[in-house]
Amino acid sequence: MMIDKMSRDEADKGWAWIIVAGVTIINLAILPIQQSFGLIFRERFFSLDITATQTSLIVHLNGTITSSLGLISGPMMKRFTFRRVAFLGGVVVAIGICAVAFAVSLPSIIITYCFIVGIGHGIMFPATNLAMNTYFRKKRNVAMGLSVTLTGLGPILMPLLIAKLLEIYDTTGTLLIIAGIAMHSLIGAALLKPFQGKEITSVTKDSDITASSAECNDKTIAKETGNVTDVKHDGANCRLLEETLERKTNDAEEHLSENVIDESTKEEEKSILRKITEHMDLALLKDSRYVAVILGMAVSLVAETNFNMMIPFVLTELSGLERDSIATVMSIQAISDIIGRLCVPLLAHKAGWTSRNLYVLSLIGSTIGRTILSTWGSTYMVVIGVALIIGIAKGTKAVFQTLIIPDYVPLDRLPAAYGMQMVCNGILSIVIGPLIGFAHDQTTSYVVALHFTSILSLCCVVSWYIGGLWTFKKSEPREDALERT
Repeated sequence: MMIDKMSRDEADKGWAWIIVAGVTIINLAILPIQQSFGLIFRERFFSLDITATQTSLIVHLNGTITSSLGLISGPMMKRFTFRRVAFLGGVVVAIGICAVAFAVSLPSIIITYCFIVGIGHGIMFPATNLAMNTYFRKKRNVAMGLSVTLTGLGPILMPLLIAKLLEIYDTTGTLLIIAGIAMHSLIGAALLKPFQGKEITSVTKDSDITASSAECNDKTIAKETGNVTDVKHDGANCRLLEETLERKTNDAEEHLSENVIDESTKEEEKSILRKITEHMDLALLKDSRYVAVILGMAVSLVAETNFNMMIPFVLTELSGLERDSIATVMSIQAISDIIGRLCVPLLAHKAGWTSRNLYVLSLIGSTIGRTILSTWGSTYMVVIGVALIIGIAKGTKAVFQTLIIPDYVPLDRLPAAYGMQMVCNGILSIVIGPLIGFAHDQTTSYVVALHFTSILSLCCVVSWYIGGLWTFKKSEPREDALERT
């Protein structure tokens, strides 16, 4: 409840826009290794004879490690400020990128990129999401659109820069330079101002309550002790009576202590389970609509992430493009991505479309682009056209995928909701993701892999369409209710 109260005091003004700048700096610093993954590792993977299945495993294991930290991200956000968490995440990402620069085997790449970099991203992303959603309420869509639009400037320039760096410094030197860029995330983390004053006030109140409770207990004990000492017994008869009563009292106390131990053990077990349930807010899983949302997003995220990170491999095989041409196509897609981030939210705001509807449209757009690429991908102009289509779809998805959960879940439950979403993403990523690469290795063609990717994205579209007919019909009243909380 502290977070919700703070957001009302500081929402949509003042330092909130500095938070947008901080989150943007963080994203620009730590995302290049993901956004240009295929371009960076393309030649190294070819030299190491790493297959498409193994490449998919690397991509999705990294995502799984990132998402698996979602279970602890909620409790971490309650214990530490998002500034401290962001600092830690930035340092871990930079260390991981430095380590992967010297990784020249599949196991070492898995340890450095999947685990170390994945842990850093898993620590960082919940902190930036919570910071944005804490400082913004009514202007959340505008702020998120501005942040992801500015973040979209990175993929325009980075592929061209990375292509030049690879030409001069090879993969190892390029990754070390990217690690230096990642260290700039600490500047963005420093801008994520926490609510120190109000947190201290809350702790002081808790301390007062504890002190007064202790004082009350001391008085009670003193009173009870006084009553006992006032009792006096004289004579032999009284001593005999005392011995008899003492034996009976001891027997009763032993029997009572056994019952108390059994009951306390049961209470401890119940309290532990209750604490786990409350700490991680597992009650959210009772909401079938929330479960449908995170499952649909997880399946589509696996598909879209795999495609976006494998684009250089796809273009090399289907279109026969070289490194510089691939970098140009990726930059064109990034420009289209920014157009989508800028224009679609404005159109959606005027039309009154929901975040879920725009997310579904982005998945349909990506599916159309992949279908065209798999059919006519040998022509360079067709590849450019596909890059424009997929870029707009990707930009739309980037804006609205971060708003779907906040639109549905109250702010005080948001860290736990994000955590469960990340865990779901991680599980499905490692289960489904490598199957896309396996489809390529079995057919020796990315055409089947592209169609399989599109089927996964459409699973989200179909499931949400069915859910919209039955469970998502009246989402507006719920969202209005959230505004009042």
